[in-house]
Amino acid sequence: MSRAYQVLIIVLLLGVIALGGMLVLRGRETPAAPPAGVVVYAPCGMTTPLTTTANLYRHAHPEVKLNLVYDNAVVLVRKIRAGDRPDVFISPGELEMRQMVEEGYVDPTTVRDFGTLDLVLIAPAKTKDLAGLDDLKAPAVKTISLADPKCNSVGYYAEQALRSLGLWQPIQKKLLLREHALEAVTLVTSAQVDAGITYLTCPLDTAPEKADKSDVRIVAKLPRDAYPPVRCQLGILRESKQRTLSQQFVAFMASEQAQQAMAPHGLLPVKEIR
Repeated sequence: MSRAYQVLIIVLLLGVIALGGMLVLRGRETPAAPPAGVVVYAPCGMTTPLTTTANLYRHAHPEVKLNLVYDNAVVLVRKIRAGDRPDVFISPGELEMRQMVEEGYVDPTTVRDFGTLDLVLIAPAKTKDLAGLDDLKAPAVKTISLADPKCNSVGYYAEQALRSLGLWQPIQKKLLLREHALEAVTLVTSAQVDAGITYLTCPLDTAPEKADKSDVRIVAKLPRDAYPPVRCQLGILRESKQRTLSQQFVAFMASEQAQQAMAPHGLLPVKEIR
């Protein structure tokens, strides 16, 4: 073997060793892949119970990046229609979820109940003219705020209850329908209307930073048999990029553990659905 050939072999071996070293160093420098994430669109009126339960999920699954995006349910629905694709959609009732299923965004086989709520008649704390549901027809009650039944679950259930009780038609001229359910409540807390119908604890307990409970009084609870059972639901979008993790999160939210964690914050467990 000639000396020139030996030199060539040595040079090639050194090159292979150097290349291997570079690959090892590059492997060490490359950051680890970020943890798989699940994006959840959630109604802002439920921030306290949902955040509490989400933290329990994070503790049980620290490897999963869970991102809860809060906004009014009407806004979240609008964003999905405009092209947003979260993994999971949470609805404060059946109306918004039904819309998302019927329009093909949410997979109906993944929809689960995770809680329920009661409907109540509320009034500004200082008013005294309102003592019960029948008083809504009285001349002294001039304005009643309500979330628009066409796009809000709470408004939908309220309309069904008022129709069942024979009050829907008599109070038509008094109704102030609002696109956002929270706005309908704040009209009462700010004493801009004489009365309103909302969920008993949402948002007064589930998002107290958005509506001060001390500014209203609960006049009456609407009879449960007057409206369909309120089903707070969540489901997975058909185009979810994290199908398996989303299924895991949905199952956790529907679990007894999660429901027990949310109950002290105003969201009744599924077993309360009549």
